[in-house]
Amino acid sequence: MGILLYSFGPSYNLPLPLSTFQWAGAAVVGISFIMMTYFAAHRTGPTAIRYPRREVTALGWVPHAGGLRAVAGGVGVLCLLAVVVTGLFGPTQPDRNIAVYLIWIYFWAGMAVLTGLVGPVWDAVNPFRALNSLILRTRLRGRPALPAPSGAEVDPLEHVGIWPAVGLFFLFGLFDVTGVTTNRPWLMALLALVYTAFTLLGMQRYGERPWLAHVEFFSVLFSLLRRFAPIDFRGSRIYLRPIGAGLLDPLEAGWDWVLFVILMLSTLAFDAILNTSIWDNVVKALGYIWMPFGTVGMHALMGVGYLALTLVFLAAFLICMELVIYFGTIRVDGLSTATVFALTLVPIAFVYNAAHNYANLVVQSQRVIPLLADPLGRGWRLLPTADYRPSVLLASAALVWYVQVVLIVSGHVIAMYLAHLRAGERFRAAQSVLLSQYPILVLMVLYTMTSLWILAQQVTH
Repeated sequence: MGILLYSFGPSYNLPLPLSTFQWAGAAVVGISFIMMTYFAAHRTGPTAIRYPRREVTALGWVPHAGGLRAVAGGVGVLCLLAVVVTGLFGPTQPDRNIAVYLIWIYFWAGMAVLTGLVGPVWDAVNPFRALNSLILRTRLRGRPALPAPSGAEVDPLEHVGIWPAVGLFFLFGLFDVTGVTTNRPWLMALLALVYTAFTLLGMQRYGERPWLAHVEFFSVLFSLLRRFAPIDFRGSRIYLRPIGAGLLDPLEAGWDWVLFVILMLSTLAFDAILNTSIWDNVVKALGYIWMPFGTVGMHALMGVGYLALTLVFLAAFLICMELVIYFGTIRVDGLSTATVFALTLVPIAFVYNAAHNYANLVVQSQRVIPLLADPLGRGWRLLPTADYRPSVLLASAALVWYVQVVLIVSGHVIAMYLAHLRAGERFRAAQSVLLSQYPILVLMVLYTMTSLWILAQQVTH
């Protein structure tokens, strides 16, 4: 994704030393911790994770709008088709190929932000679900309708948890951070075709819901991000709730969920680290190892770096959890505690994605407009948009920096608050809750300062 990043303007000199922003952000997180301790100390036990919600009756028709679902699914299928066609038959230059923008900006960055702000958007536009429904209707055409199943449906993949999704997410992260597919639109299109066929075969074999819940990692990813959204779909009803509150809802305990959340953080972080002096120094220091293998060696080095950062993040989280449980003084189940606390990191992943991709979303997304006039690079004039030039009004380096600072600090404050409520539910006694949160506070402060340093490299270099 590096070819698309941060071409929004010249380098920017921060108005104050970077350390000032880092310490200010850390101070905000620390002050918020004190305020939470003071105002939420009484919230212990099951009441700590209860939150208010209000039904939006005016939107009650949305879950029943079959036509709306069909249109949304059709849009998803058309976007997938556009990726395949333009990737295989369009320009070979990635910055001239629509498939690159659709995958990395509109889908990977944009869909994640939209899901966190609105809710289950992916459920509506999921092209795999739409194609699977089409296949089922075609297969059942002319056959007598089967009776509706009685009782609870058996989940044939329940025993595997989401480990298949974890593995696929890690592979996707490797493709992302190493740039193996970014510069090859045809390969992106081919992988999209293969993954679509794989997903449809799995849905036909094991059922739509089990496959999407256990194997299809995009659906798993967006199921976590939708918990952050203030809009909650419950069956045929729609509710408003405090932002991030859905991350307090129950989740089956498992190390697979913990690792999936860690991958959400490490994938974004390593993608950003590639643009820093730290990575430049690593590349130079290990040049004697990877240089003999050329490009393959560089990709391998990136892959090892990605794996190493993921393990570092996982180790830091597990150490933090051990300290949380130790200082909490009350005996709790380690796995279920680690699982629910892992969910409190999702706000950080969400805001970091928005901050890291802000310039892409407001500037690079516009580059699709002139490409629509000639999507396959054949000299066509299908639309009068060929001469469009992207506006950089919302992407000056100064504005980008301040937006990133606000997003990062806000995300860590929300994560800190959710962790405090979760500690109240787990440890119950006010003193135990307070003591258990000191390791979380240290982790959040360090993560805030590190995140701001990484993002600063985007606008100052």
